[in-house]
Amino acid sequence: MTSLAPAEFGAALRAAIERSGLSLSEISRRLRDHETPVSVSALSYWQNGENRPERASSLAAVTALEAILGQSPETLTGLLGPRRPRGRWTVRTGHALSYDQVWRRPEEVVRALSKMDVTPDELDTPHRLSQYLTYRVDGDGNQESVRVRRLIRADRDGTSRFVFVNRCSSITQPPSVLYTDGCRPARFRADVPSSTCVFEFALDRTLAAGELAVVEFGVRYPPGQGRRHVQVALYRPARDVAVQVSFDPGRLPRRCAGFFRPRGVLPPEERCEAKFDRDTSTFQFITLDPQPGQYGIQWSWT
Repeated sequence: MTSLAPAEFGAALRAAIERSGLSLSEISRRLRDHETPVSVSALSYWQNGENRPERASSLAAVTALEAILGQSPETLTGLLGPRRPRGRWTVRTGHALSYDQVWRRPEEVVRALSKMDVTPDELDTPHRLSQYLTYRVDGDGNQESVRVRRLIRADRDGTSRFVFVNRCSSITQPPSVLYTDGCRPARFRADVPSSTCVFEFALDRTLAAGELAVVEFGVRYPPGQGRRHVQVALYRPARDVAVQVSFDPGRLPRRCAGFFRPRGVLPPEERCEAKFDRDTSTFQFITLDPQPGQYGIQWSWT
């Protein structure tokens, strides 16, 4: 069965809300009374077609919405189509880590993901077999941008998107997507208090289970990102991961080292001095057959 587009659900919901004469705030209050809470912002995203309810709690809320808005049963739920498969996938070799083991302060990641009705399980799919990240640091010592290249393998049929999560020092203005290859920008949300950003990218083609694809994208950060480290999270064993930091030639760090953090709550374990390419002012840290955890580069100016 082919599911109807989320936009059709959004249009139907918007029309039902307009006919009811209720404000989003009143609808949100009534949903809380039904013990199916949905925030005003989530209701707004739903009716504008920016995302679709998929979690069990969200689907229960849509059923309650039908009663609150005076709609017949399945008037709205019938437009959602089958729920996309979710859940963790078995790793045949090695071990996997859940998001709350990998991330420090995982609740901030959950808050950011919830703004687009994405669950933490989706951080881990499709499987990232290889990752190459290049960060640029400007002459003032601020992180300017990151360029990401991934070799991915679909865990299931119908794989059509992936998410990228990044923490900034602060969000003075929204980050922007510089370019894409093999994918295209879909949505962006942020948990502003924690400066946690979530990008959703749609794949150029839908993948069947086991299919491989290469995707690339670049993100420009807001001004003032003065952190002295960069890192990438792995939830499952992979083939390789490479982290590079390109500095302004006029301001190179005194020391630059690669590190591994096996759990988000643990201190980083320094692995080696990052390899320096003088021609490009770039430090590089490469790990073959990496196990789950965080891999990155940290540096000092003096």
